Amino acid sequence: MDFWEPVLALGLLSAAGLSDLLGQSAVLLLNRVSPRRFLLCLSLGGLLFVASALSWALGLFTLAWLFGLKLGLLRCGYLVAYAHIPQLFGVLVFLPHFGAYLFHLLRAWVFFDLVVAVGWTTGASLPVAILCSLPGWALHFSLTHLGWARGPWRRLMGRP
Repeated sequence: MDFWEPVLALGLLSAAGLSDLLGQSAVLLLNRVSPRRFLLCLSLGGLLFVASALSWALGLFTLAWLFGLKLGLLRCGYLVAYAHIPQLFGVLVFLPHFGAYLFHLLRAWVFFDLVVAVGWTTGASLPVAILCSLPGWALHFSLTHLGWARGPWRRLMGRP
């Protein structure tokens, strides 16, 4: 399983990111972006999703080290990737009336999964597991959904 575990983790992160982006792609379709720009937005969004999740793993590794938890960098990456399994339902955020609630529910579920995984893997207490997981989750969420890249995305979609 040594060879396939990183492939599975990156594949899972990519699928979760793509599902999330497809769910939010209704905005791109409503803005009538060209098919080329649509695919470019999905590709770059998927890369940003994976990169921000990997930065979450790096932050988790750093904080786990500061708290004295025995958690390797590769294991942190796996935990973050596997915590994103609920994000595979991200395609459903396009649903009227329920999409916004589902969006926030999935984000909380991913965070909860990682906290449980960190606590279970290391034997850490709940507050320590939360403190190790929270900063990376906040960074991941802000990079992928709070519009830090709003200017570049607007130019990519052909808007000033």
